[in-house]
Amino acid sequence: MKKILSVSIFLLILFLGCDFIKEQTTSAPEITKAEILIKFKKNFADVIPEETLLQVAGLKSSPIDGLQEGVILFKSLEGTRQLSFLISNNGEYIIFNPELYNLEGPITNKGLMNQVDLSSSPKYGSSNPNSINIVEYSDFQCPACGYAAREVVTVLKEKYGERITLHFKHFPLSFHKWADDAAYYTSCINTEFGSNNFWKMHDLIFNSQDQIKESTFKEDVIKLASNANLDFPYKECLESYNNEIYKKSVQSDLDEAIRLGINSTPTFVIEGYLVTGADLFKIIEAIEKFSE
Repeated sequence: MKKILSVSIFLLILFLGCDFIKEQTTSAPEITKAEILIKFKKNFADVIPEETLLQVAGLKSSPIDGLQEGVILFKSLEGTRQLSFLISNNGEYIIFNPELYNLEGPITNKGLMNQVDLSSSPKYGSSNPNSINIVEYSDFQCPACGYAAREVVTVLKEKYGERITLHFKHFPLSFHKWADDAAYYTSCINTEFGSNNFWKMHDLIFNSQDQIKESTFKEDVIKLASNANLDFPYKECLESYNNEIYKKSVQSDLDEAIRLGINSTPTFVIEGYLVTGADLFKIIEAIEKFSE
């Protein structure tokens, strides 16, 4: 599939000052889904792949006054990709792939976990049904996700041990060139060889992000896995990861994230508390609040 948006488009980020946010009031008319599509097609027609259907989903008021948030879905025969955005109510400004941080603490929604399917996602930790579930929506090529895997998750394992169960959900972003390959490949590993081997490859990829390229993805993974002496047949999934079974599994995670209003990586859901970004302190705060 032709790349949905070039890197230059994704770097089209407007830094909004305090004055702008103050001037935008919640009473201002809110732009509609149809109006967003018209503006997007008009301004970015040259980067929209052929034979692709565009749809705006999850449009709602953002935590920032005067802005709405949502995702643009790019639907084609190759699957559905997404582009998250913030847009001013008057439609004059748009921010792509924003990362919002709530400085007041983790957002809570008690019904959130009821919308998360944990039946087939890779999990790590306690099998105790009373353990605290931590669900991460992540992208293997995302630098912040790499930090979360290497630092945040490691601390959580050490600090909470059997008190928590970690669950991994795929959320490959459309502008990361080999994120899809990594998602399909590790989905195959989880399906065919189990969660334990998934986490081995998970750690290896996140520890070696700078050593993987789109054009040599398979060769790079083989070299890394060989050097790490992984003890399962990791090469098998390199020949079959484009199977529709694994693509559908990844797409299911993406669809779930969109329904939950998640639009950036990493995002953590901790028993109804939602934390955006690799924010260890907010995650710990959410765990402690749930434990009260």
